[in-house]
Amino acid sequence: MQKGLLIVAFLGLLVSGYLTITYASNEPIACISGEGCYIAQLSPYSSFAGIQTPIYGLIYYIVLGILAALWSQETKQQLKLPLGILTGIGLAVSIFLSGIEAFVLHAWCSWCVASALLTVIAFCIFWKVSSKT
Repeated sequence: MQKGLLIVAFLGLLVSGYLTITYASNEPIACISGEGCYIAQLSPYSSFAGIQTPIYGLIYYIVLGILAALWSQETKQQLKLPLGILTGIGLAVSIFLSGIEAFVLHAWCSWCVASALLTVIAFCIFWKVSSKT
């Protein structure tokens, strides 16, 4: 589990980092889904409480990486609840934002989809391991 979550956290940091930089610099986002990334970036859903959404992604993936790095036989019982809450919230937010893309914006951002898939993978890794302990 530890390696899998560390890989997910690293890839998520790359995705969120790229989006954070492009949002901050107002540079166009390289997007394989046409204008979907641009539409998502300009939408009112691209920030929450005055903070751009990719920054929340950075925080999520940093905390995920820290918890994964701390995971061991000795710490797994103490980290099970925080990691479950974190991956559960990440999954819920990803589902919500994917729903916004599908039903409100009618546009898909390839970077957002990548982050959502990473979040689903993190949740599945956690679920698989936690169901065994």
